[in-house]
Amino acid sequence: MTDIHALKALFNAQEGPDITAVKIDDASAEITLKVSEDLAWFDGHFPDHKVLPGVVQIDWAGKLAKALFISDSRFHQLTNIKFKTMVMPGAQMQLTLNHNAAKGSVSFHFSNETDSFSTGSFKFSAS
Repeated sequence: MTDIHALKALFNAQEGPDITAVKIDDASAEITLKVSEDLAWFDGHFPDHKVLPGVVQIDWAGKLAKALFISDSRFHQLTNIKFKTMVMPGAQMQLTLNHNAAKGSVSFHFSNETDSFSTGSFKFSAS
């Protein structure tokens, strides 16, 4: 599934990233996205200093990883999670996903030209 509209459809309105480009091959994907200032996640999360919650970054990466690489498996484990830089409203980011079929895992990294926002890895098992 590399169609931007299909990937956007994975998320409820006002809860997902604005996906602007997707590059995918057999074992990796690079997804260009913008963090809309209107996301519901910003309501009440540090009202004076809005920040995208880390759990939302994990949700986005997991949904996209499953759709692109692991559609017939279920989530099993989350490992090596690191939050490095806060994601602010309007941020432009790249989500890089790397699929290791032998291990049943997908690693993720949210970044841009100047910052590394978060990294981690999902493990999946047969449904």
